[in-house]
Amino acid sequence: MVTYWTTCFISMALTWVMTHIKQRHAVYFMVIAAVLASMPLIFISAVRDNVGADYITYYRYYVDILNGGGRERFEILYYLLNKVIAFFGADPIWLFGAAAILFLVPIYIRIMRDSPYPTVSVFLLVGMTYYFYFLNATRQMVAAAILFFSIPLIEKKNFWLFACFVLVAAGFHTMSIVFIFLYFLVRMNFGVKSLAVLTIIFFVFSQTIGSLGNAIFSQMTYYSAYLDSAYADRGQGYIVLAMNILITIFCTVFYDKGNTLFKIYYTMQVVSLWVSALTGTIVLIDRFRMIFGLADIILIPMAIQQIHNRWLRIGSIIAIVLLYFIYASYTVGVQNSNMVLPYQTVFN
Repeated sequence: MVTYWTTCFISMALTWVMTHIKQRHAVYFMVIAAVLASMPLIFISAVRDNVGADYITYYRYYVDILNGGGRERFEILYYLLNKVIAFFGADPIWLFGAAAILFLVPIYIRIMRDSPYPTVSVFLLVGMTYYFYFLNATRQMVAAAILFFSIPLIEKKNFWLFACFVLVAAGFHTMSIVFIFLYFLVRMNFGVKSLAVLTIIFFVFSQTIGSLGNAIFSQMTYYSAYLDSAYADRGQGYIVLAMNILITIFCTVFYDKGNTLFKIYYTMQVVSLWVSALTGTIVLIDRFRMIFGLADIILIPMAIQQIHNRWLRIGSIIAIVLLYFIYASYTVGVQNSNMVLPYQTVFN
């Protein structure tokens, strides 16, 4: 974990520098700043060797394409990414580096534009283990980053351009298509009380909803294969569920009524809570939590900003950072979730 935490803190320092430059709102500078600030995390992702549960799958897929292989089961845009890099006969580190850029740069741009505390958001990206999940489920998290980048289009009510981003994300991971419903959910203008009622319904009828969901998904050829796999035996993650409940309560208490972006990120968090309620009943539904829960890296700092007492605000930041430092150190450092340890590089 020393490698990951050191890289995270370096990236936080670079983010602080980039967000304190006067011209930082220019579009061209924002892209450059996002690349530079995320470069430490991009680098350790690019040069890793057999780090991440699906690393070998992605590695072999690229080598196969390098040797003239076809698209197989992967989505078209991920296939084309491999195809372009293979065209130059590049080493696999260039594929993993390109994927890291596609994941991290859109997220850092959103952090620098939307987060009141960008360094805290960068920490949460690692501390909430989204970065570690990317080292495993690369395609899904690249898609999640593209969806994350498109959030302001919901605020601007630009549906067609938003839909284009969703389609691009689906080109990396098919399940991204469900993100289109966020646009309509936000437009419905549900209040906090209405969302609370819907949340209670999800918890009370989770088994019924789960059975119905599995019945529908079992008709899909690709999905049905997972119903009889080890994924179907995964139970409810109570720690993650408890965390989602606490995050939702915290962000509800410090809800910013006049901020449309806050509302969008908050709605994503509520959907993430719904998914957590259904985890263990619908196979693989926890993967949707990664797409919608990514909002928390900006939503939590937004909620903290609403705390008017300076010392309480500082105390909240310290408590959240400490808790997620312990959480990531345990789930990744001890349990080795996503199989990202031991960290080793192609230079070893």
